[in-house]
Amino acid sequence: MSASALKPARRWPRYLAGAFALLFLLLIGGVFALRAALESGRFTPRIQAAIESATGYRASIGGLGLALGLVPKLELRDVTLGALGADKPGLEAPRLAATVSLFSLLSGGIEVPSVEAEGIKLHLAPALWALPATERPARDAHATSAAPRQASAMPHIRRVSLRDAHIILAGGRDIEIPALTIRNISATSASDLAAEWRFKGIAFTLTGTAGPLFGFAPGTLPPLGAITLKAGAGDLGWLLPGLRLEALELVAPPDGEARLTGAFTRAGSTARLEANLGPVGKLPYGFTGPLPMEARLTSGDASVTLSGAVARPQALADGQFDLTMDVPDAAALAGFPGLPRGLRGTARLQWRDPQSISLSRFQLTSPALAATAALTLGLAGRPSLAGRIDITRLDLDALNPAPAPGPAPAAASAPAAAAGDGRVIPDIALPVASLMALDAELALAARGVTSGGLPPIAVQTQLRLSNGALALAPFNLTLPAGRLAGQVNVNAATNPAQYALRLRSEGAGLDLAALSGLLEGLGLRGQGEVAADLRGVGATTRAIAASLNGEFGVAMINARLEQGKAMDALSTVLTLLAPNTQRLGAIDLRCVALAFGAEQGMAQSRTLFMDSAIGQIIGQASINLRDESVNGRLNTNLRVFGLGLRAPVNLGGTLAAPRIGVASGAAIGQTAAGLLADTLTGRIATDPIGNLLGGSDRNAAADCAEPLRIARLGAEGTVPAPRAAPEAGQEAPRPSVPALPSPVQDVLRGLGGILGGGRR
Repeated sequence: MSASALKPARRWPRYLAGAFALLFLLLIGGVFALRAALESGRFTPRIQAAIESATGYRASIGGLGLALGLVPKLELRDVTLGALGADKPGLEAPRLAATVSLFSLLSGGIEVPSVEAEGIKLHLAPALWALPATERPARDAHATSAAPRQASAMPHIRRVSLRDAHIILAGGRDIEIPALTIRNISATSASDLAAEWRFKGIAFTLTGTAGPLFGFAPGTLPPLGAITLKAGAGDLGWLLPGLRLEALELVAPPDGEARLTGAFTRAGSTARLEANLGPVGKLPYGFTGPLPMEARLTSGDASVTLSGAVARPQALADGQFDLTMDVPDAAALAGFPGLPRGLRGTARLQWRDPQSISLSRFQLTSPALAATAALTLGLAGRPSLAGRIDITRLDLDALNPAPAPGPAPAAASAPAAAAGDGRVIPDIALPVASLMALDAELALAARGVTSGGLPPIAVQTQLRLSNGALALAPFNLTLPAGRLAGQVNVNAATNPAQYALRLRSEGAGLDLAALSGLLEGLGLRGQGEVAADLRGVGATTRAIAASLNGEFGVAMINARLEQGKAMDALSTVLTLLAPNTQRLGAIDLRCVALAFGAEQGMAQSRTLFMDSAIGQIIGQASINLRDESVNGRLNTNLRVFGLGLRAPVNLGGTLAAPRIGVASGAAIGQTAAGLLADTLTGRIATDPIGNLLGGSDRNAAADCAEPLRIARLGAEGTVPAPRAAPEAGQEAPRPSVPALPSPVQDVLRGLGGILGGGRR
């Protein structure tokens, strides 16, 4: 065969190579054309429409990109997804990227080496994911009619990686997810899970297996393998001030019983948690129960145990658990409040469905606390609590014992500063934010409540709590001294919280002698009627006092002033008016009326009146509740040991350190005039000292009826009989003394006027 005959046969490799080169050029050109089309946005509307058709939600894509290579990467930028008409999207994804293997496409499969997402924000507010009812049936019907896909036709994703993601809960709380990785996602094998996230400053990690993640029935969870969830140390002060989580671990095998362990600390006390949660790993496989559970919380010798079972765990229904509490030594739980020494408690928790849980047979007993309750917790919508609580014994001092005294301090060269800040009103924060957690309607009765050595008291009220607004109405307080009735309101939904108190004593008022524990050393004996109608706002007791508005009054009739702090104050006034005055004995009080009206923390007296066996005191006073400063003036019209004391008395200082003083010139002038007139007319010479406290009725310039009405905040009540007209003529006859000529008496009266204290 000649060489010329072989030449055409040898040309076919060239043609084949050329064809491959042309095909490669066409493929490369097509890829570049596809990239240009994607980046120009030509396919963006189609992709958005496909996403909206599959999900029913409004989708938007800010941009598309394609990175060329043997494994090309498709990237979507600024993707959002959410319900139509929502004020913001439910899903925000600044960047989504996926790589696809071309060789798998050529072989008929779909293999995705990686899916990446960065900066995703998923908002779980229901309003952002609400779909119109007309949208659901079409998608459901389509999903039902679609034939199940073969496992070989489903994609195989080697790795899904999520970084710097955020899940925003319905209440606005943020769950940070620094990293989440899922490997080997397919329809034939399980996937490996690894996730990290942070919630309220606590780091969580999750490892385990699940799946296959493709191909399981819609509406069900994929099968779970062994799952381990761990939580690191962190602050739980949002649950209980000072509470700290030391560690928490949940191990859930697919077939065995899951175990939960943890440790918590507070104020030096450590509580350990051990729980057996039953075979929860079987639930995704259709396990129907019952599911037994048991948990035990211990600290020292103290323990709380919960044991029982859920009959229908798939629906979380028909649960019944017994709760027992044993606290033999309160020192073991010093950091956990409300658990006194010797406490024993039992209760039964039951529910037919997860929407309502009842707490029956609840009973607590201890030397400091005894109570029973029957409660129902509703979880449908906003949590609610209803039922009754009966407390038969409550020693507040035992529940919150004073700290043990420390070692004696070393001797100091200078005296220690006085404790406290010199204020009477304590600065106590009121944790009313917890009122926003649930609604409640409770019948509350408490008997045998003691504190600070006071006699036992009783409280009975109907508690209603709705959206942070608390009302205790009617509110009945029974003391050994008498009864108080009214209403208490707290509105925690406002910032700051609002408070209101309406209270009034019943019957003849409160027996002050029976309040000796509260009024120890005051020296008042008799019945006191109390009325209050007050409102304030603030986060602390001092803030509330600084904003106080309303009225407060105390009314007393036929009382008695004995030795004590009140007598000491009166003696101070008498000493200022007449130095070297002898100390008084007990004094009968015909009436006492005290009422203040407050406006934005400024309390101004509306009546300040006392009518007694030695005369009357009428005055005005103001108290600045913001700094507790006192300012006032008392006008005295008294007769003591034959001395007519009619001088103004100034009030100053603070509630903690009040000051009493007089204008010295006026006091000396008026007292000296009365003393000289009485001496020259023979009163001191003729009246025995023991009888000189009497006869002051003739100095009465006012009567009790109107001041008492004001002190009762406008209510009517018992009043002493009105005083007769000037009673000077009713004085007991005196021993005969030489009468002074009328001109001399006139001179003395004039002298008294010059000195500033003429007789009235």
